Amino acid sequence: MIATPTWMGAAALALAASVLLHTTASAQARTSSADRALAREIFAELIAIDSSEPPQGDPRAASEAMAARLRAAGFAEEDVQVIGPEPRLGNLVARYRGSNRRLPPILLMAHIDVVPARRDDWSVDPFTLTEQDGYFYGRGAIDNKAGAAMLVANLIRYRQEGFRPQRDLIVVLTADEETTGASIQWLLQNHPEVARAGFALNTDAGGGELREGRKVVMGVQASEKVYL
Repeated sequence: MIATPTWMGAAALALAASVLLHTTASAQARTSSADRALAREIFAELIAIDSSEPPQGDPRAASEAMAARLRAAGFAEEDVQVIGPEPRLGNLVARYRGSNRRLPPILLMAHIDVVPARRDDWSVDPFTLTEQDGYFYGRGAIDNKAGAAMLVANLIRYRQEGFRPQRDLIVVLTADEETTGASIQWLLQNHPEVARAGFALNTDAGGGELREGRKVVMGVQASEKVYL
């Protein structure tokens, strides 16, 4: 059973925001208790959804839940879509509009599908977010629902604070990274706004290290080697 340190997802997204998004003084301020509570609430909601491959799970349900969060926060219908090559593979594609549409957008990525979990293999309920000794436990906690929760929570916070980046930010939560990866290929072929991104940040890469309870390093992965 794999757990994620409670600080790791926040650190990765804070790095991305401060280095690449040129946030305003308001958005750079220390995260409030309300922001942390929202992120944890979204994280717990994602963990509670069995988003393993159908028919056992339902990845689309996780995407729809995140879409509902964004629409409730005031995002326009045309900026929040759940789409994919087939109904069961629903990817979330959400656009946060910037001030300069001539610049290519920034793609922020995570996947919401998980490997199936059997309750008998776990010491805790895999579909209930559990915090213990500074770690979160739950199916997908580290791979990759912490990343997905932080992306959605950050979009909501940006909107609440009126932050406007230069570039559009496009959040993509994919539905089948653990299996075929067909849904991201479909997006690239059918949705040019995804393919034309200037660059992408994938929360399912790199990672942190703790030594005796101290945060030692946060790794950022810059490339991927794939054997064919």
